[in-house]
Amino acid sequence: MNIQKKRFLVYSLLISFGFLMAFLFLRKDNSNTNGITVDPIAKKDSIITVSLTSEFFNLENNNEASVSTEKALSGKHSCKLSNSAEFGVSANKFIRDIPSYSNLKNISVKFNTLFGKDNPDALYVLSIADAKGKNVFWEGKPIVYAETNNWSESIIDFIIPAEFLNPDNLIVIYPWNRNKKMFYVDDVTIDFIGTAIYREANTNQATNSNLFFDFETEAGLSGADNVKETKAHSGKKACDLSGGKEYGTSITKKFSEIGAAFPKKISLSMWVYPLTDKPNTVLVASVINSKKETVFWEGKSTENKSFPKNTWTKINASYTLPIEKFSPDDVLEISVWNKGKTDVLIDDIEIVYGEPAERRGKESTVDPISIYEKRFKTEKNKPPFKTIYFEKQEIKNGNTASITPSNKKDFSDYFSPNNQFIVGDFYSDKNNLDEVLCIGSAFKGLYSYSVEEKQFKKLWGTPLVADSIWNDNNTFYSGDFNADGKIDILLVDKHNNNWGIINFNGKEWLTVSQGNNPKKEWLTKNKTRLDGLAEGIYPGNYLDNKQTFLKLNTDWRFDLKLVENVGGENMILGNVEFNGYPNDFDPKYYEFIKIVPGNFLSKSQTSLLVVMCNCADEAFDGKWCDKIDDLPFLPNSVQLYRIQKESGSQIPQINADKK
Repeated sequence: MNIQKKRFLVYSLLISFGFLMAFLFLRKDNSNTNGITVDPIAKKDSIITVSLTSEFFNLENNNEASVSTEKALSGKHSCKLSNSAEFGVSANKFIRDIPSYSNLKNISVKFNTLFGKDNPDALYVLSIADAKGKNVFWEGKPIVYAETNNWSESIIDFIIPAEFLNPDNLIVIYPWNRNKKMFYVDDVTIDFIGTAIYREANTNQATNSNLFFDFETEAGLSGADNVKETKAHSGKKACDLSGGKEYGTSITKKFSEIGAAFPKKISLSMWVYPLTDKPNTVLVASVINSKKETVFWEGKSTENKSFPKNTWTKINASYTLPIEKFSPDDVLEISVWNKGKTDVLIDDIEIVYGEPAERRGKESTVDPISIYEKRFKTEKNKPPFKTIYFEKQEIKNGNTASITPSNKKDFSDYFSPNNQFIVGDFYSDKNNLDEVLCIGSAFKGLYSYSVEEKQFKKLWGTPLVADSIWNDNNTFYSGDFNADGKIDILLVDKHNNNWGIINFNGKEWLTVSQGNNPKKEWLTKNKTRLDGLAEGIYPGNYLDNKQTFLKLNTDWRFDLKLVENVGGENMILGNVEFNGYPNDFDPKYYEFIKIVPGNFLSKSQTSLLVVMCNCADEAFDGKWCDKIDDLPFLPNSVQLYRIQKESGSQIPQINADKK
């Protein structure tokens, strides 16, 4: 063997030995003291199949031609297919309305059928049309015939190709009675199924999903036959359980629809309006498994609690769920049980699935849904503040910008936040209530509210002319300036300080005295009714014979608080919200509003006339609008509000000892 071959052999052995030692070293270094091998590969997130959204159709509130009352699995209605009904009730849904629609894979249709003697050889059809209405996808699957006199359940699945998941496309699902035989379809459930990422790290995190049902639409509701236009807590509709009705509407969801992790807690609230004394209405949460067995039931009743007649009162409930007993296909149902069969209205049901995770640091001590319960004790000027509701009052103006019943021929009754308003009991009548004087850019008018007719009426009006006393040269005050026990109007000329006191005699305004340089006490003691009430301060007896004031701040959002002065110190009683407005016409949604307080409804309680509009000015300063914009979805409006006496009685006692 020559010297070069010997060197090569030695080098090879040395290299092999080095690799062996490195391997043994690394193996030893990567083992722990317990002898457990650490997997160097991180676990990846899993892709799971979930229901993106689900819809249920019991056909109880459907007026299509194929809906019949002859047969029904539940309720009173079903879809009847016959010689005269080739197509059944259809379900329509835009792709964009499906949560996470890009992950949609298939659609499952579960339905119940009742057949006659003949096999109809019918199909359930799914079609997809584009934005122009052109059909881009169509598939029909057979409805399996069952030779039975009973209702039978069927499930059909449609696979949705990804190329048709355009957000503007419309999905239509319906039964096709192509041979025009007779059979019935009822209780249709449609599940839109897709994929989601399942992260093991999130399995212990609580899900939190809020739902709100105001009954203005029946979307998401089951058994909505009791929902109708009536006295409502908000909007126009509520669930009417009068006449001995025992069960109201319900909201059902599978646990698989709520979230990847089962909620350990559910919090509920609803507003109750008893039409009789001592209601016994129960807010129920229950869980039903696939065998139709009730595996969980909890309810909170109004019985033996303060739910006064003809008053909206809120009930809150919170239940802990034994999630170890449930499966993804179990159904969580929220329902209303009129156990006492008394006459009662229900509105505005709110559901919170799960509970939010605590923030790091000090844990929270307030359950948001229990703020209204007696155990919650407020501290002086320390949030969270109680919510105090001003209820909308009827003035029969059609929610328009007119203060009187809508009259297109008389635009002088149309109010704007640009107008100046002066309030006082200027005219002695049997009600002794305040009137409101409106000084507009082209008119002025005096209006009073009729408690009997529930509307404002014009007492006096005239066009605004440059040489009248109502022009911009004068500053206006209201109060009893001549000590005759009657509210006057004081006019002070801005240029020469001349003044005049005028009274309304029922037909016109008359000057009763005049002079130069008004008394200082006139401008201070009688300033409580001055238009605008500087810096957004509105004093009044909002809680019925209790002097308080409202403070409005619009620096960053609409923030209205009710405040009481105790011993020279202001204490916040609560945040003010509005109730009973139609659609979305909440005063705090408007860009430009003016609040006009006055004793329009009661001599002992102050109410609010709220004038609202939107402004199209590019540089709107919040005080004057050159171009008022009347939006169709948020039209300019005049509304009247006051705190209901029952709401006022629930104002919490402030713990004044805590600073």
